Amino acid sequence: MKNKTAGMIAGLLVLLAFTGCETTNPAQEKKDAEEPKLSETLRPALAEAEKVNLAEVIIDRMLSGMNKDSYDLYTENFFKGLKDQVKEKDFMTLNTDLRKQLGDYKSKTYMGMLNKPLIDIFLWKAKFTKTDEDVLIRLFLIEEDGKYKVSSFSISPF
Repeated sequence: MKNKTAGMIAGLLVLLAFTGCETTNPAQEKKDAEEPKLSETLRPALAEAEKVNLAEVIIDRMLSGMNKDSYDLYTENFFKGLKDQVKEKDFMTLNTDLRKQLGDYKSKTYMGMLNKPLIDIFLWKAKFTKTDEDVLIRLFLIEEDGKYKVSSFSISPF
């Protein structure tokens, strides 16, 4: 009985000794240290009214680009990754379909802003020429290289 108890205690001590141990991968630690850390300088410094003013300028350019079938105008404030994803051919196809359904953009009314970690979401109620119904526009802005950039954009007629 004494040997069983001593064996159990010895086993527990060995188990406890390894409980605090952690294996590390020096290559992964170096890679983690080299990756750029996301830091924001613009968003925290701006008041909500300033953010809304910037968002208004961006959305106006995008909507003008849609009305003019101008890919360059539409995408000029996209962040790098989004501009790589939205090709001119895709824009033209989607824009043609949207304009067939809703018509041209006429006007918008700002509804509000949602503050989320690393992103600001702006909402507008908009009017288009082929429908009397309100259309919801959502603009998602992030900070990239100290500037507000579009990370996502949607128009929801329903």
